[in-house]
This record gives sequence, structure tokens and C-alpha cells, in this order.
Amino acid sequence: MKSIKKNWLKNKDDNYTVKELERTKNEITNCSNTYKTIFNGAPFYESWDLESALKEINSYMEEKALILASKYRNQIIGFLVSINRVPKNQRQYVQYLENIKFIEEIGVLNEFRKNGVASEMIRILLLKYLSPGDMYIGYRTNAMRYFDYNCSESFESAVMRIQEEDRIKRITKEKIIIPGFSESEKQKFINRYIELIKNRPDLDVSNSNALFRNIFGIVDYSKIGENYSFQKDPTGDGNDRIFPVIDLSKTLYLTKKEK
Repeated sequence: MKSIKKNWLKNKDDNYTVKELERTKNEITNCSNTYKTIFNGAPFYESWDLESALKEINSYMEEKALILASKYRNQIIGFLVSINRVPKNQRQYVQYLENIKFIEEIGVLNEFRKNGVASEMIRILLLKYLSPGDMYIGYRTNAMRYFDYNCSESFESAVMRIQEEDRIKRITKEKIIIPGFSESEKQKFINRYIELIKNRPDLDVSNSNALFRNIFGIVDYSKIGENYSFQKDPTGDGNDRIFPVIDLSKTLYLTKKEK
């Protein structure tokens, strides 16, 4: 187990810091620039400009969200946004609505990834900002994109095949065709995909899930009845959102101090 009392950065350089975002114009602008850069790049490829990013960061501040800023030599290189409730537009998809710390956003500039920067922000969140009643960590992330597959092959082998085909298409810039699924077909796909990645995390397309598995060892997913919940992808790219959840009682990070 990682010690929560020790830094989780791979590079223990004293130039790295993680603190709450200062509510100054300069800091908010710097964070917004970083937000824009992160989400306009891989693997998100969204379309932010400084004005829209500023609006997003300011909206979180108005909601009294916790914004942690990770800095290197005073440059904001990453951020984490969390709130003490599930957002209204996602409440219908999340299994646990009480005693939850919901992570709205987490991101790190590409050149600083794979150095434990995101993990360190999670460590600070756990160490300093868990409320006494917090039992769950929740967030949203992308599922694998929908695809048709031949019933003669297993779903697992189909996932492996499609992921490799898509990898090659991204390199060659060939268009990836995503079939249209009905709601019931989507639900069936999501159920099978989540059951698969619970046993084959190497086939999980979510970088967020990889981060949280590395920290907590377990990732579960919100269910509504017998089905795993999902939200339609607002970008229209066919990567519908799923809602992982960490039950802190099953980890060694339930309290601010190690057990």
C-alpha cells in the first residue's frame, strides 16, 4: 500500500506543489489556460478557447468546488475539481448520492504525465479534504466506443480486435465508423463491457480508471437496478459516459489517517 503520509510523485523535486487554487485573476487565468490545453489535446480532442475555459473554472468556483492546482516552478501543470455532491445532470446515473466526494475533473499537461502528478492530487484530497462522513469517491469517464461484432467470436476477443483496429486507424487518420445503437443495445453493450474490464483492466480505455485502480486497487461502477448506468456522450462521438465509484470502506484510505 502507498503511504498516504508520503509524496506520491515519482520525481520528489521540491519545485512541485499541490495547493488550492488562489482566487486571483492571474491564477484563474493560468488554470484556465491549462484546462484549455489539456482538454484540447489527446486523448480528449475537445474545442476550448480561453473564454470558455475561464467560464468553466469560474462556474466551479461559484459552486464552491474544491480546485487543487498542481504547480511546477509556479506553472500550473494540472488540476483536480471535486464537489461534495453529485451534479444535478448526473444524479440519475449515480448509485450513491450521499456521503460522496465527486471528482468533476482531473487533468495533467501531457509533458508532465506519468510522473505521479494526478496521484499526488488524489493523495492531497484524501489527506486534507475528506469530510468525516465521506464513504465514496465518484466520477465519470468514457466507456469503449460501440461496435458491431460477429457472434462467432467472443465479446472479449472482439474488444481486443476493435481496439487494435482503432489504434491503427488513429495512426493512419482513417475515419472510425461508430454504428448507431438503440438504448437497449447500448445497455447490453455497456453491461458486457464493464463486466469484462472488471476482470481484464488492460482492456479498459479509461485513463481515469487506470489512475484510480493504481491508487485504490479496486474500481466498481454505479448500477441502476440490474444494469450499469451510462450517460449519452454529449460530444456525439459514441463514447458514452459510465460512472465508476470507489467504496472507501473497502480500501485503507477511509480516514485522513492510515489505519
